[in-house]
Amino acid sequence: MKKVLSGLVLVSVLFGFNNIQNSSNYDVSGKVIRAYKQAGYGRMAREWLFMDIKTKNGVRQIAIAPTFRISNLDIKEGDEVKISGFIPPMWVGVIKACDIYDITQKRDYPICGGYNRSKGVRE
Repeated sequence: MKKVLSGLVLVSVLFGFNNIQNSSNYDVSGKVIRAYKQAGYGRMAREWLFMDIKTKNGVRQIAIAPTFRISNLDIKEGDEVKISGFIPPMWVGVIKACDIYDITQKRDYPICGGYNRSKGVRE
């Protein structure tokens, strides 16, 4: 029984890693029309920061991070932003931000430890 369970765990870990590797990357640019907090999706019961971005192709919802992880986000409605992110497995149509660059304030927010444009380094 233990061998079967450990085999299932290994398969599920490999499957999950494969889904992350196959998730699509997105670069979204536009104007922030709404910044708000809401409960996360599914098992993400914590409160998350979200933004609605008006792009040339319509409005996109962007999940930033749980509120306890972000303490210095100073992006206001009306700011022009450029966001690099991805759609995690099972998140239908919602982009998870990895890096937010506020064009209006010329400020970078590396959410996932990505490239900091203002400093010119990878964090």
